[in-house]
Amino acid sequence: AFVVPAVVGWFFWHSASVKWAREQVPRIEQLAQAQKYFEAYDLTLAAQKHLPDDATITRLMPTISDTLSVTTEPAGAEVYLKRFAPDESGTFPPRQLVGTTPLNNLRIARGQYILYIEKAGYAKTERTLSGAIMRAGNARVIPPSISVQQKLIEAGKIPERMAFVPGGDYRLVAWARPTEERVRLDDYFIDKYEVSNQEYKEFINAGGYMKRPYWKYRFVKDGKTLSWDEAIDEFKDRTGLSGPRNWSNQNFPEGKAEYPVTDITWYEAAAYAAFRGKQLPTIFQWEKAARNGSASPLGNYMPWGIFYPGDTLTYHANFENNGTMPVSSLEFGMSPFGNYNMAGNVSEWCLNEISQGFTASGGAWGEPSYMFADYGNLPGFYSSNNVGFRCALNSPGATGDQGAMRIEINQEIPVYAPSNEASFNNWLSYYRYDKTPLDPQIVEVTETAEWRREKITFNGADGERAIAYLYLPKNFLRPLQVIHFMPASNVEDGLQPLTAAMENRLAPITKSGRAAFGVVIKGYIERLRPEGYVEPDPRTAEYREKIVNWTIDVRRGLDYLETRDDLDTSRIAFLGASAGARSGLILAAVENRYRSIAWLGAGLRKSWVQWIAEANPINFAPHIQAPKLMVHGRYDENLPLKTQAEPLYKLLREPKRLVLYDGGHSPPMEFFVPAVNTWLDETLG
Repeated sequence: AFVVPAVVGWFFWHSASVKWAREQVPRIEQLAQAQKYFEAYDLTLAAQKHLPDDATITRLMPTISDTLSVTTEPAGAEVYLKRFAPDESGTFPPRQLVGTTPLNNLRIARGQYILYIEKAGYAKTERTLSGAIMRAGNARVIPPSISVQQKLIEAGKIPERMAFVPGGDYRLVAWARPTEERVRLDDYFIDKYEVSNQEYKEFINAGGYMKRPYWKYRFVKDGKTLSWDEAIDEFKDRTGLSGPRNWSNQNFPEGKAEYPVTDITWYEAAAYAAFRGKQLPTIFQWEKAARNGSASPLGNYMPWGIFYPGDTLTYHANFENNGTMPVSSLEFGMSPFGNYNMAGNVSEWCLNEISQGFTASGGAWGEPSYMFADYGNLPGFYSSNNVGFRCALNSPGATGDQGAMRIEINQEIPVYAPSNEASFNNWLSYYRYDKTPLDPQIVEVTETAEWRREKITFNGADGERAIAYLYLPKNFLRPLQVIHFMPASNVEDGLQPLTAAMENRLAPITKSGRAAFGVVIKGYIERLRPEGYVEPDPRTAEYREKIVNWTIDVRRGLDYLETRDDLDTSRIAFLGASAGARSGLILAAVENRYRSIAWLGAGLRKSWVQWIAEANPINFAPHIQAPKLMVHGRYDENLPLKTQAEPLYKLLREPKRLVLYDGGHSPPMEFFVPAVNTWLDETLG
């Protein structure tokens, strides 16, 4: 008697469930298109229970899901996954047990994870995984399934706070690699974390500065060999005691115990490593631990995977920030071997001697993300608040030097002949444009206590709407002088928003009462290139067209500034950083509305000689009329002073000024701000 009602009830429940599932399919497709794969996958699993053969779900499954295989030696290890899915507060979901090894073709949502492998009696393993869809050509390419083979190390055989890295042949793959040598690496261990202040304090407390056996290397400063006493006298804190330069009374700043130690020289880092029974890693050991030989032409390769235009560094790496973070921060930025902060936070001393000193790798908190792929060339006695280190330990029985050779850098200094006026006037013809109506619109306003930011759109090159941002400092009399800013290549390549770069670099400048202006040109976030865009060869007319369109967009932005009565457009300065300085060499030559020029990290690469004449910065540089300031690091690893910056400076006409600081590619705020403000006061009034 109860069978019929039960059947009827099941029928209505089933019909409602199928109806609900069908209603979810468009939502699943929307989530997939928005690359919200975790949400899409979870909703798909719920819908599939009622629509097991739905054609749309079947089509979407390879996009929104991945498969994971994990084998371990020995087998029987538990496998956990934590999703890269932070909530609004930045909290990540807890890890989930997904099986025991061997794990074969486990279906998971596509995305980034932390993988944990644990087995009783063996050291725990953690690393990042990414099944991110590869963007290439006109399509998004589904990558191969994720497969992990892990050799487990018995507990107690991995030193505390270190990670195991298997040996093998290794050649550097970073784009700025200083050598093409291939070396043989034995198995080794490397610190999971950068050396912290607390750990370095233990070295001091143990009398590390007084124990000569830890100081194994000859002290050389400015080409002169120093005695033990002379050298140790260099390593003083603020109170004159032995220790990092930013410490006081041999104590690190309050609350900074677990932050990376900085303001130490290469010699101090090497001595600390000896104190621990370790050594500094060679650049080969360092890079293998950081990226395991992975590189990609499709985007910037980082320890956790490929970093594409439009992606975010949040929760991954500490770049372009105001200071260091604790050494155990940013677990989703881990390397393939479980090492934290190998990209950003602090640049790290490596063992290798190089032409002018010693290598440092990884980039730092005040630098753009592309510095991860650069190698510093710093004097052994150099110290900075953005340079620290981690240690390595070769496995028992290791042979050879693990790639510790001295590296020689080509120091050829090119000489460029100034282009003539006739040629320059011919090139100028490509940059002429009709001053058609701008139709400007202020589409967004953001207010802070210190400034008002306006987002403006206007008619740009090629019939497109261009975007610009104008920062107006509060509490200053109008009209305001204007700084037009062009950022480094991380913005140019779509890896950071223009607004973030402007607020990072120009916030202290606007406090002096000047407005800041920037144009979002093609390729920046908000105007990313379409799928399938191929960067034109700089030797071609297509490249010239790109540069011309960029320049016209910017010049029309200056036209817009002239429509405003709250700005003094007779006092506009150009400020370009790195790649922005490169673009500025052309822009400042063709645009006569700039009354002052300032460049941060500017230089000329010899390879540019081959570029098309009408869009070649080398050709335009000699024709810039306005006063020019170059701010450059003595140890710039991206555009070296002697081979790239000074040849540019010699090519420029007067008036000009070159100001140097002791540092790398990115000037510290405490140097950059007063140097630029002083220059603008002189040249703008």
